[in-house]
Amino acid sequence: MVPLRIPIRGVADIEAIERIPLEHQSDVWTVYELIVRGASIDPDKVAFYCLQNGNPDETPETITYRQLVARINKAANLFRSLGVTQNDAVGILLPIVPHSYYTMLGALTAGIASPLNWMLEPEQIASLLNATRAKVLVALGPSRNFNIHEKVVALRDRVPSLQHVLQVKSLDSGIDPARDFDVLCDSHSGTDLEFSRRINPADDALYIQTGGTTGAPKIARLVHRGIAYKCWAYSVLLEQQPNQTVFAASPLFHVGGIVYGTIGALARGMTSVLLGPLGFRTANVVQNYWKLVERYRITDLFGVPTVLSALANVPINANIASLRPYTMTGSAGLPAPVANYFAEKCGVRILSNYGMTENTATITVPPRDGEPRFGSSGIRLPYTEVRTVLVDENATIQRDCEANEIGEIIIRGPGVIPGYLDETLNKTLFLAGGWLRTGDLGRLDDDSYLWVTGRTKDLIIRGGHNIDPSLIEQTLMSHGSIALVAAVGKPDSYAGELPIAFVQLKPGARVSAEELKDYAKNRISERAAAPVDIFIVDAMPLTGVDKIFKPELRLRAARRVFSDIISAIAGADMKPTVEVAAHPFHGTLVTVTLSRTDRSRDSQVATAIDSVLAPFTYVHEITWRSDAAAERPVATGQA
Repeated sequence: MVPLRIPIRGVADIEAIERIPLEHQSDVWTVYELIVRGASIDPDKVAFYCLQNGNPDETPETITYRQLVARINKAANLFRSLGVTQNDAVGILLPIVPHSYYTMLGALTAGIASPLNWMLEPEQIASLLNATRAKVLVALGPSRNFNIHEKVVALRDRVPSLQHVLQVKSLDSGIDPARDFDVLCDSHSGTDLEFSRRINPADDALYIQTGGTTGAPKIARLVHRGIAYKCWAYSVLLEQQPNQTVFAASPLFHVGGIVYGTIGALARGMTSVLLGPLGFRTANVVQNYWKLVERYRITDLFGVPTVLSALANVPINANIASLRPYTMTGSAGLPAPVANYFAEKCGVRILSNYGMTENTATITVPPRDGEPRFGSSGIRLPYTEVRTVLVDENATIQRDCEANEIGEIIIRGPGVIPGYLDETLNKTLFLAGGWLRTGDLGRLDDDSYLWVTGRTKDLIIRGGHNIDPSLIEQTLMSHGSIALVAAVGKPDSYAGELPIAFVQLKPGARVSAEELKDYAKNRISERAAAPVDIFIVDAMPLTGVDKIFKPELRLRAARRVFSDIISAIAGADMKPTVEVAAHPFHGTLVTVTLSRTDRSRDSQVATAIDSVLAPFTYVHEITWRSDAAAERPVATGQA
């Protein structure tokens, strides 16, 4: 076993860990065994403090590890009694409530857990349930605050495989006792499993949706061994210990919230604090954040980048001495100024990792004892291989990229999934030799730090929420006036990206951008995917084979955003221009050009531009038109 407290300064320390074969690093390779072992550290310790309103003064419900394991056993026994075998899926439609945890963990013990995004519309949920051929569905019952029950009623007849629909009682409404999940669980043993199953580490544990919500669902098959490997890696790289207390506020249909935020914490016997059914979206949670840290002696400052960006504007009004000097975040890029803020104000380094569902979460993470290098996604996990390569149109690797040369990021290792549930989607997922195509572009520097610079795929990532652009495009193409449409993301300082669309009208067609925006909003079921802007163009940029050239549209979108920002700061007399272009080192570079006025104002404007552009994940530089134009421009922003 590798000792927990070892230095992680760079790739040399990762290679030192790898001198011991992975199989010798742990003797537990299934999720159920991980949870039972974590619970055995102190069975009477609190596993969960459960809040309803994210208020530091409210009295929480407490669940001990002994109670948690009993409820997992009861849930697993119930599912088996309902005919769930190791190859059957249990669909889960629940917000962040205690039942989410023992339903999911019980389901993957009896069969396969399939937690679903309860915010999707009924037709989308039905599509996912049909794709997994779910035999049982556990969902929230009638509630004044959620419309999950209404969605289940609407989709019930659309899923032929469903044999049982169970309900979890909400605080404000009753349910049918015959379908009451708690009542049914209580008819089974919580002491032991009532069935015999020898879980193979290669067995599917979770079905997780990835890559958007339209067309054929992409459902990743996460296996027990891959999850156990990540839990081991987190325990070593992040020094996880049983005496730590963390927030449990990530959705349980997202790989990070499941593997890192839940199973990883429980496997180490840590205590988690549930902030309410909506997690960090619970009203006032961000405003109460520091008081909650003090109240529960939270050890890990945690939040996705959008939460951390908002938290950076909340005064620290509590004793936060319990926080450890580093923590991990992910799901979207973290602006360097936000990372710097927490390092300076709280003494906490935010390790912004790079991961994906298809790798059971994390691929790389900044070394906790190494150089920060804000803007980088850090170094690879032990036993995970990362390459940047040039790939031709036949999906053949031409060569590895040189240091600091941008190429396609490919990975291989024990976290890589065996594939999607739909086998036809796996043809484009892997390259020869078992290398998984991430769909991202990046560079590895001389010290093997990974810098993600762009994407080869079209996903729009809004605050960590994956939006398939085809959802927007198909909706707008149903309008009779549109000839061509392309949806892309535009930069946003808070959400990272916001969806927009460029449209080319049919000859003679007359329709306004606002009319098209309303048309899309009224027809797109996924609210986050409704385009915030629509731009009508005379002609779409096309490739040599007449495909819409989306990279150019992304650059146009970014130019619009940054031009509006700079014009508002600089004013017309400085004649501001903004260029956004591909860059061989940064991926994309924003160049702001200004005319000089007087020294004092020039300095103020430059400072203001640096401040406003800092939250974006783009590198920018300011150049000046003057007699000193030959001076070398100074790059600012993320490096």
